[in-house]
Amino acid sequence: MKILIMMLLVMICFGCNQKTTQKQNTPIMVLTQLPGKYNGQEDVWENPDSNYDSYASFGGDHYATFSRLDKNGNSLGLGLINKKGKVIIQPIYSSIAIQIKMENDIFIVNDSLHNYGIVNNQGVELVKPQYDFIHYGNSSADTIDTRLGLIKVSKNEKVGYLNRKTGQVVVPVKYDDLFVMDKNLIMFEVLRHGDDGNLTGNWGIMDFNEKIISPPRFSYPDRLKGGKTTLIAEGEEYFVYEDGRINKK
Repeated sequence: MKILIMMLLVMICFGCNQKTTQKQNTPIMVLTQLPGKYNGQEDVWENPDSNYDSYASFGGDHYATFSRLDKNGNSLGLGLINKKGKVIIQPIYSSIAIQIKMENDIFIVNDSLHNYGIVNNQGVELVKPQYDFIHYGNSSADTIDTRLGLIKVSKNEKVGYLNRKTGQVVVPVKYDDLFVMDKNLIMFEVLRHGDDGNLTGNWGIMDFNEKIISPPRFSYPDRLKGGKTTLIAEGEEYFVYEDGRINKK
C-alpha cells in the first residue's frame, strides 16, 4: 500500500512539472472530419454541432481555423480544416498562422504559454511548441531561407535554423543572429558592448557544420550573387566567394 501511494505521489508531481497547458494535456477525440457542410456562396464551413464554431470562414483561402468550445461557448483550442471539412490540425492550439493564398505545407502554431511550434499539412507536429518566435513568411529574408529549406527560430534571444520539412535542428539555437549567404555558407552575428556601453554586432562566416571560415569582423551580412559578394571589415572591402575564399579588394 505504501509503495502504491508513493507511486501516485510521484506521478502527481511529474504532472505538476509539465509545461504544457491543461487543454493540450486533456485527452480529446481525434477528429478526422468536422461536422457540417461547406457554403460556397459565403465561403464558410457551417457547423450545427454546438461543440464547435457555428461558422469557420475561409476568406478566399484554402484553409480555415475553427474552435472547439466548452459548454459556455469559450474556446478550448484552435484547429484547421480544408473546404471539404477534413481536419488538418487538431483543435489543441492557441493560434495557427496561415500563409494567405498559398498551398501551405507547414503551419506555425502556438500554445497558451506563447511557445511556437510547427505542424505540417498532414497534421504531424514536426516541432513541439517551444520557441519564442518562428521566422516564417515575415520578411523577404524569411522567404529566401524557406526556399533553401530552412526556417529561423528564436529562443531566449538566440537564433538557429531548422529543416523546414522535418523540423530537425540544422544550426543550433545559440547565435545572436544568422543570415544565409547561399546553400553552403551562413553569416553569424556576435554582439558585444562597445566603449560607449551600446551593443554592436560583427558578422562572421561559417558553413552548415559550424566550421568557421571567418571570425566575426564584417560590418553587415549579405547574400552571394553570381557566386560572390563584397563585405566590409574595419573600413576595408573584401570579396567573399561561394567556395569560402576571402580576398581583399
